[in-house]
Amino acid sequence: MSASSSVKRKAVSLWKKFNEDLPLVLLCILVQIPFALFLGHYYDQRVFMATGYLVGSGLDPYQQYEIVGVFSHPLLQGTIPRFGYPPLWAFVLGLAFQLSYRIVPDLVLYNFAIKIPVIAANICLAFLVRQVIVESKAPKKKAQFAFLFLLFNPFTLLTTSAWGQFDTVAVLLGVTSLYLLSKGKNGWCALTLALSFSVKPIVLPLLGLPLFYNKPKKWHINLEYLVILTGMIFIFLVLPFLISGWQPPLAPDEWNAHFKAAGGLSLFGIVEIVNSTQLLPQSLEILGFLWVPALLIGYYSIYRNPPTSQTELVRKAIILVLIFFLTRSWLSEPNINLILPLMLIIIASEKTTFRNFHFAWAIPFIFMFLNYSIPQLFFIPYPNIISDLAVLDTQILTMRLVGKFLVIVFWQIFSWMFLLRTLNRKTSKDFNQPLT
Repeated sequence: MSASSSVKRKAVSLWKKFNEDLPLVLLCILVQIPFALFLGHYYDQRVFMATGYLVGSGLDPYQQYEIVGVFSHPLLQGTIPRFGYPPLWAFVLGLAFQLSYRIVPDLVLYNFAIKIPVIAANICLAFLVRQVIVESKAPKKKAQFAFLFLLFNPFTLLTTSAWGQFDTVAVLLGVTSLYLLSKGKNGWCALTLALSFSVKPIVLPLLGLPLFYNKPKKWHINLEYLVILTGMIFIFLVLPFLISGWQPPLAPDEWNAHFKAAGGLSLFGIVEIVNSTQLLPQSLEILGFLWVPALLIGYYSIYRNPPTSQTELVRKAIILVLIFFLTRSWLSEPNINLILPLMLIIIASEKTTFRNFHFAWAIPFIFMFLNYSIPQLFFIPYPNIISDLAVLDTQILTMRLVGKFLVIVFWQIFSWMFLLRTLNRKTSKDFNQPLT
């Protein structure tokens, strides 16, 4: 009876809390709906729309096709770049096409259908991060700040429900895996982390972290984790190619395309100023894999001081993610959505404010203007935006590229300082140190 009463009380408490949050959740949805309907990144959303059509029509999204007369939009005709992500999201796009455009051939509705999982992930991530912070015994005000931030932060909304990118889906699964690991649910951790990696591999630096949380002495737990992780990655990442008959992008200049690009918030963005291209020079392509030895060094530091609590686990996670991001040759703005929730959890557990944290998203937000990411979002209602930006660039290109690189430098400085401070904080006695 006592156990039953306890479960009932907990259910009543959760229901009451849900009702308290419902107005905020509904407001968050209302804010995102116009973004999801009318906006989309010129490059990515065209690829996603074309991929949905190809998958929904039984074609291979990893091959090049001429798309003519399918969509009533001038920028969705002809040859559109191939899908460049793992196959799971291609199936999501195909389902969105079948349930929207195949039934009602309306581009705005199709645009919205693609983003429904992203909107849901944004909201679920806010709840999850708040729960993790609450369980860390941090002040409730900090937990509520993190919740509201993830619901309404303009950078997150513009890079997800407006842009069309699905980073927060992978982030939600990645943070869930850390939460499950901290609860001793190693099998479920392996499953969710494999799923996160198979949606979008931005969580790659976290794949080995559970081995150190479980401690090397517990070899049977680590073996179980590795078997489940490997098996699930095979199911989610490899098996779809075998079942669908799609051609995996393993040809030269395909599998390593993300490591040959130079730009985004990476310091390698200077290549665009010097060589007027966003590709690493052939003689320097090895630098695209600089993150490999950098991550090995990061894991060595964790080996020497493994995490023993939920907060320390998140702390080690953000160390690995920042090392990965800061040493990559390409870092897209939506990828920052992996850093933000981890930073929120860490800062909430410390005797610091969130004031300096805002540099983490405000600087990339400024970068989005200089990178033309924000104006490109209007390509659906205003197709001429792309040609207008090309005309504008004939007048301000050099100034824009230099300004963009200066913003990159500021963000890199902030991020490296945060990384170094996090590396040096080994005990709770250090938590009252300022971030910058």
